[in-house]
Amino acid sequence: KYLGFVYKIACSKLLGVCSKEDIEEFVCDIFYEFYCSRDRIDLEKGSVKALLAVFTKRRAINLFHKTTKGPACVSLYDDDLQNILSDNENVEARILEAERKTQLIAAVKALGSPDSEILIRKHYLGQTMREIGVELDMKVKTVEKRYDRALKKLRCTIGGIGNE
Repeated sequence: KYLGFVYKIACSKLLGVCSKEDIEEFVCDIFYEFYCSRDRIDLEKGSVKALLAVFTKRRAINLFHKTTKGPACVSLYDDDLQNILSDNENVEARILEAERKTQLIAAVKALGSPDSEILIRKHYLGQTMREIGVELDMKVKTVEKRYDRALKKLRCTIGGIGNE
């Protein structure tokens, strides 16, 4: 029933890095792992289709990063994922939002140091450019220039994922 659905998700994430045979094997592994995990799956937190979608996307991202030597991602049973699926309303929108956040975090980390650290300190810790400069032992003007360049790189990397 969900073979085409899972295959399409897998292809969207892996087509550039894996052969069609590898993707088909990946899809088989998804169904096998999903079946083996059936005792731990709580269908009150989401439909089988939604759970399969998240499971497939997460595993495909893991395989993509493993294949391209990128960062490791999380599994189906993360607390964040369970929170996403705790409410049947807007499950798809919440899954997409969680994916956007994951992509944004990966893109910020890919900027490297000190650019990623400057963005994190500015947007997540709420530090001023002066505070960041003191913490990183940099001039304020240097921090501002690196910040602007990092935002430009991030916009190019993620395109329409979100704003800063």
